[in-house]
Parts: sequence; C-alpha cells; structure tokens
Amino acid sequence: MADPAQTRPDEALCLHCGSRVPEGASSREFCCAGCEAVHGLLVSQGLTRYYQLTGGKTSPAAEPARGRGLSWLEPLVTKAEAAPGALCSLELDVQGIHCAACVWLMNELFRRQPGGAGFTVDPALGKARMQWRRGAFDVAGFLRAVEGFGYLFGPSRKRPAPASLDLPIRLGICVALTMNVMLFSVSFYVGLAPEDGEVFGLFTRLSLWLSTVVVLVGGWPFFRSAWQGLRRGVPHLDLPIALGILLVFGTSLVQARGGRGDLAYFDTLNTFVTLMLVGRWLQQRVLERNRRFLLEDDGAEGLFVRRQEGDQLVTVKVSQVAERDLLVIAPGDLVPVDAELLDARARVTTDWMTGEPDEREVLAGQPLPAGAFNAGREAVRALATQSFQDSPLVALLRRPPEGSGRSAGHTRFWESVSRRWVVTVLAVSALGLALWWPSGPDKALEVAVALLVVTCPCAIGIATPLAYELVQARLRREGFFIRATDLLDRLPRVRQVLFDKTGTLTLGRMELADRSVVESLDDEARDVAFNLASRSNHPVSRCLADALSRTGARFVPDARVTEHPGQGLEWVRGGVSWRLGRADWRSGCASADAPRGTVLFRDNTSVAAFPLREALRPDARREVSALQAEGHAVWLISGDAPARVRELANSLGVPEAQALGGLRPEDKACTVSRLGSTDSLYLGDGVNDSLAFERALCAGTPAIDRPVMPGKSDFFLVGEGLASLREALRLSRELHQVVRRLLTLAIGYNVVAVAVCLVGWMTPLRAAVAMPATSLATVLFTVWSLSAPRAPRRDAAGLPRPTEVLA
Repeated sequence: MADPAQTRPDEALCLHCGSRVPEGASSREFCCAGCEAVHGLLVSQGLTRYYQLTGGKTSPAAEPARGRGLSWLEPLVTKAEAAPGALCSLELDVQGIHCAACVWLMNELFRRQPGGAGFTVDPALGKARMQWRRGAFDVAGFLRAVEGFGYLFGPSRKRPAPASLDLPIRLGICVALTMNVMLFSVSFYVGLAPEDGEVFGLFTRLSLWLSTVVVLVGGWPFFRSAWQGLRRGVPHLDLPIALGILLVFGTSLVQARGGRGDLAYFDTLNTFVTLMLVGRWLQQRVLERNRRFLLEDDGAEGLFVRRQEGDQLVTVKVSQVAERDLLVIAPGDLVPVDAELLDARARVTTDWMTGEPDEREVLAGQPLPAGAFNAGREAVRALATQSFQDSPLVALLRRPPEGSGRSAGHTRFWESVSRRWVVTVLAVSALGLALWWPSGPDKALEVAVALLVVTCPCAIGIATPLAYELVQARLRREGFFIRATDLLDRLPRVRQVLFDKTGTLTLGRMELADRSVVESLDDEARDVAFNLASRSNHPVSRCLADALSRTGARFVPDARVTEHPGQGLEWVRGGVSWRLGRADWRSGCASADAPRGTVLFRDNTSVAAFPLREALRPDARREVSALQAEGHAVWLISGDAPARVRELANSLGVPEAQALGGLRPEDKACTVSRLGSTDSLYLGDGVNDSLAFERALCAGTPAIDRPVMPGKSDFFLVGEGLASLREALRLSRELHQVVRRLLTLAIGYNVVAVAVCLVGWMTPLRAAVAMPATSLATVLFTVWSLSAPRAPRRDAAGLPRPTEVLA
C-alpha cells in the first residue's frame, strides 16, 4: 500500500487494492482498468466478501485477458473425459493467486457452476484441481468466468522447488532440537559441573547427540553451497558459515569427549545454525511466491495450435507444425509459422512481434505472419508455408542457458565480502591461538574457538536476507514482482531506462482524446453508437463501447448489425441507416472534407466524430520526467513506425535522438548492446523484445497475460502505473545503503568481540548471550530502516474496511 508519509492529502486510493490512483487515470476511484473491472464483477455478482477476506493485502489486479485462446485445454479435457469412473478430474496451474480471498472466490464461482463435484486450490504452489460429472460441466466456461477476474489458467507444469520443501523441514527440526540443547546448557550455566556425576554426563551426551543432528541437518545447505563455490573458485558467502559450524562443532566435540561439556559451545552453535537457516528461508520466500504467481513457461513447448488431419481436428504443440500443414487458428490463438490464409478474410494483430498496435485485415491468399494473433471472432484456416523449425519465433522463444546472461559478473561485491571475511576470521583465530599457546593448548584452543563463535557473519546470514525480504514485500504491494535472485543487487547500477512503446508506455488500447463528444450526444445517437460498437471486437469499437456504457447507453438485444470489413458497422433502424466507422465512409466514397477520427453517420450525414489515440499509461509523463530528473537516460526503442515513436517521445519529453522506431528484434538487441548492457534496464512486452532482454543488465515486462516474456523477465509489473519501477530503483539504492551499514555494524561488533576474546574474557555463557543479542540488534535495525507503515484504506463502495473486519 502507499506510504502515508508519501501520500498527499488529495491523493485517491483504489477502491479495490488500496494503491495510489495515478494522476491522469481515467477514473479517480481505481488505479487501473484491471481493478475497476474486477471490482465491478465482485459487486455485480454479490462476491464482496472477497474484500473482507483480503485483510487489506490485495495487489493491483491484472486486467482480464480479452479473447485469450484455450487451445491447450482441449486435449486435457478430452483425456479427463476418457478416464474411467463417474467423475472426471483435471489439475491446472493458476496465475494471479494472492491470498485466501482468491481461493474463496474461485471456490464460490465453481459452486455456482452446474455439474461440478469438487474444487481445491493450492495457493502456495498456484495450482487448482477440479472434479466434475462427465458431460455435465463446462470446463472452458468456468475457466473463462474465473479469468474474467484477472486470473489465468494453464497446463499443470508448476513443481515445488526442492529448497522450498527442504528448508522448512530442516528449520523445524533445528528449532525443536535447539530449544532442548539450550535447556541443557542452562543447567551448566547455573552450576551443573563434572562433580555432579551421571547427570552432568547425561546432559553432555544429549547436547552432543542433538547438536550432531543439528549440524548434519541444518548445516548441510551451507556445506553444499560452500563446496560448490570452492569447486568454481568462488569463495561463496556460505563458506565462513560452513567453516564456523565445523570448527565450533569440532572444538565442542573435543571438550565434551574430555568430560567438559560445560566448556562446549553447543547452545551457541545450535542457535547460530538455526538463525542461518531462518535467513536462508527469508531469502527465498518472496522470490518463490512471485515465481509461483505466474504460469510456468517453457517456451515453444507451452504453445499449441489446432491442425486439421483429414476430417479430424487435432491440437498439437507448435514445434510439431510442418510445411503444408492445414492449421485452424481460433480467436485469440497464435499463428506459429508463416502461413497463407485460406478463408475469405481474417483480422490479426502483430503487436507481439512488431510492436505495431493496430489490428489489420488479411484477405484470402495473403500471408499470415508468424507471431500474429487472431483478433477476430471466428476461427480461420491457414496453410503453413514453413515448418516451425524455420519460423522466426524459434530464436525469440529460446531460453538462454542456465547460469548465463545478465546475472553473470554482478556478484563481485558479495564475493569480495565473503573472501575478506573468511581470510580475516581465520587469521584472527590463528592469531588468538598463537598468542595464548604459551598458556597451554587448552586455553589457546578455547580462545580460538571463541573467536570463531563471536565473529559469526550474522549481518550476512540473517539481517541481509531480512532486508531483501522487506524490500521485496514492499514492492510486491506496489505491483512490482521480483523473479531474479540478484535483481536488487543490479538495480543500483542502472543509469539508462529503455522502454518499448506499445503495451509498455502505452496500454495497448485506444482512448478518446475528447470525452465531451460522447457526453454531448443525444439519447438516440448514444444508444445507436453503443449498439454498433459493442458488437465488434476491434480496439476502436471496444474503446467507444466502454466510453458510451459509462454514460448510461442502453443495449438492444435484437439489433441486426452488419460489419463491413475495412469500413465499419451498419445498423438499419426504422428505415434509417446508421453507420459507425471510417471518416471517409459515405456511401463507399471518400471525401476531402470528411471529419477526422471514427465517425457516426445517420444516413450520409455526420452526427459525431470520435477522435481517438493510443492510451498512455496514466503516470507515464510524470515517471519519465522523474527518471530523467534523477539522472537516468530514458530511451524509446520500438518496432512501431518511427513517426509514431517520435510523436510519443515529444509528448513525454524524451529527446528525438533517443526515440528509435521501426526496429526489428535483432536491431533492438544491437541497440541495447551499443548503448551499454552493463547499466541498462529494459521494459518490454512482446516477443520482439526477447533478444534485447538477454542483452540488458535487467529486464521486465508488464504483459503477464502473454506467453514467454514473463518467464524471461527479472521482474514483472501488475497494474497500469509505472511508479513502482522508479520505486524499485529507489528502494534498491536504499537497500544497498542499509546492507553497507549492516556490514559496518558487524565489523564494529566483531572488533570489540575479538578484543574481548584475545584478552581471554570470552566464555561459553558470554558467547551464548552475545551472539543472539547482536543478531537481534541487527534484525531490529534492519526492520527499523526498511519497514514502511501502510496507508489507511478507503471504504470500497460501502464495504467494511479491513481493520473493521479484523476487529
């Protein structure tokens, strides 16, 4: 949510998610079209309990996908229906689950659907499993109903990461055993001594056995990571942790075997291992949650197309398409290869490949380019003119090899910290051993072990992961979701911000340049225009239908509207011909004095002209200006027409020299390399940005409803605003400063602790107090430095506030 300290008194908060409404937004009640659409559905369908269950933790809603194809679903449903038994079952991945409210909403929608038998959701993994009575349940209809609320479904591919299952189990075991070892240690501190005989020996043996289990169970992740780092020649951060665990355990083992369990550091060792595991769990928790928020993407293997085989229609992976295959492209489906249209006409959009936002019409015999989407309302037939192996999509969909790409070379800071920490700790321990050797091996070893214990890297192992977790959680509430482990380490290096145009700085849809035109229409013209526009899927029609519906336009179910491809829509009503379409559409003849924009005609007389433009993100101008004021060079890099790119650059205040249009995917990648791949952030939404993604220092996308790109991104955005991008840059710098302060505090503490050890004043009891005390201090400092209070939420159309619900 918004920070009250940064929220102006006149700023509105979104009724759905509570985020700040960007200046210039089409509505002062919602931060984005997604939140507005979802809120409207929740209210109209009586599902407002959703707001009571969110507890004020809702992120901005993704805009419901329009015309999304479900070709991947058909073979899964067919297989489920063919299985024996009275009930059919199907497991699917879900994108967009935030909390328990999402689970309730999906279950409620399933309950209202006839024929359903059972529905369970795993919100931690982002999976849903449904059961239904054969032939009595519309699976596709149910999925489309749920996707109307901003969720997306896909084939079941998500699998829990091994670490996400492993760490909680290890942590639970270590916490339980550590608590017992601490109880035994208390008895040593209050006076239990070797003279007490069997009880002292029993407590010593129990502490040793339990500590051995803690070292084996809890220390293994650090041993493995440290060894892997040494094999690569990189002293990993886990190396000092692993060395500390082994050396302290070894020395304590010697003390216990010698009958001096009261001189061992078992309680400190167990606490240290447990705290390190907590830090490791914090480090991965939010990243795992963000990754599971999206559908799993495996490139071309996750894309399907329908292929006609004789009199059968078979759904196959796009990688199986061969030349001369007869393809059936359903509405919303992808054309995977260059093909020739066989039907009379088709309407397609190629923005995913070229960046050009406009839909265009293709006639029979004309080529359908690979990467186009069927934007019409009917399926069309096409003849593949190449195999998928020859398709231009292959290079754009490929995944970079594991371990390569942007993250390489950006861990030098932590490598340096780790290397110096290891060398310093070992050198100081050796110094303590040498200085106290004349006093006897036992005393020298005690001092050396004390040095290893009190110089534990708590700031690295606990406080630093906590700092990253706090920043990631704050950004998630703002609609900025991090997927790459080291993104926050790379963001402070960003000096250039490179934007694609369509779908990135713009919203990929049209908007009215002058709303007063709609408001000035009389009732008859308003209703006619609405009934014409609402019966077309063209972006212009969708824009007009939405604007007219806000003015109270009425829908006429029995209206007979005819679409004239390339011209517009016509409705003969009461002997009067109403037309909505091209400005030069007057009885099929162009006119020099035709009004500009999309025009409503009554017979051949112009009634109103609707000037349209690409919808810009509401805060784009402000954010671009702010980025430039903060010293970032802003570039526009687009496949759209150069004139359009320059026009947008002028409106945003970007120099024309930094606005590049008409670029192919290869050109974009070369441009990123030329400008500097070591300090550039790239934000794009189409597969034509794929190669540029691989060249930039970091890359992200706002297009989570399209395949491939979210899986290649370091981060993704939810909502219509761009403010979270600048917030991420700011918080990454703040995080960098906090981490450096943590290291400074750790060094200061260790200087004092080393001095205490070298003079021989450190005992197991003092170490047991000092180590957790410093860990607690660094944690509190981190929380104080990075925590931000949440802004109070407004009532959502009379709904209870979350605070009232929780009370």
